Amino acid sequence: MSEDMPSAEGCYRLEGGDWQVVIAFKTKGIHPVGVRNGLRWDSGVTGMNIVLWDDATINKSSLMRIMSEALGIDDWREVSGPDSMNLR
Repeated sequence: MSEDMPSAEGCYRLEGGDWQVVIAFKTKGIHPVGVRNGLRWDSGVTGMNIVLWDDATINKSSLMRIMSEALGIDDWREVSGPDSMNLR
């Protein structure tokens, strides 16, 4: 992940739960800014969208901070997981 990406997608799993998908992107004046948690894709997989202002930075540390705030999690462990595009 670079220091500022236009968008990012990945997976996360909370303890005892299923893999979920997170998609982050900049509003481009189209989408309302904010975190939408509890989304369900057609596949049945759940997750969240993070929509940021166009001048926001999308990188690993910014997404981990936003996800921590949204989910109430402070301790993340990075592991290999499924491909989010295949999961959705």
